[in-house]
Amino acid sequence: MRMDGDASAPGRISVRFFLAACLLAAVLYGGCSRPGVYPSSAVVKAVIDGDTILLDTGEKVRYLGVDCPETGRHGAPADCCGPEAKKMNAEMVLHKKVRLEYEKERVDDYGRVLAYVFLPDGRCANAELLRSGLAWVYRPARGLRRLGEFVELQREAVRRRAGMWGSCEVKPAEQYFANVHSYAFHRPDCPLGRDTARKNLVRYKTRWECLELGFRPCRVCKP
Repeated sequence: MRMDGDASAPGRISVRFFLAACLLAAVLYGGCSRPGVYPSSAVVKAVIDGDTILLDTGEKVRYLGVDCPETGRHGAPADCCGPEAKKMNAEMVLHKKVRLEYEKERVDDYGRVLAYVFLPDGRCANAELLRSGLAWVYRPARGLRRLGEFVELQREAVRRRAGMWGSCEVKPAEQYFANVHSYAFHRPDCPLGRDTARKNLVRYKTRWECLELGFRPCRVCKP
């Protein structure tokens, strides 16, 4: 009996090793064609929201340097102009072959690939959303080589009151707390604004000042 058990042990080990290898392969290859390799071009299979798409190669791509108002997924209400941002994104990229460029930081905390997405006519979808007033600048931790361009696009859109800057009503506050570390700005009663370290805190009289300087509105207090 003991000899039979010993004879079957290698078989059990092989099966376990095979299953473990399959699981590891699924983790490594589930979101990309090869780990650490990102496509230079692909067809957009689906548009998730204003700044996120799904490629036919399997990657979920988050647009670099921009953030759009929410579309109201998972039972939450949509932000003003969230559906409009998604619609514009779909009109630009859905079922089209796009080109992708990357920065040093290539994946976010949610496993999404971070990229500049270029349309067939050469325009940058990230930039077009900013230009239309349907996105604001979002600064990743490791920097952004197109930051100056993106801040200027936001400034121009704000001054023209394009997109959400002209169509979304926001109750003004007496002043705003801006964080020069996160580059978010808050209403004075926002807990995130109140918790800003003194060395990072700058006060502005209007939300327009904050937006023209490239700050992004807080997701909590929505200034």
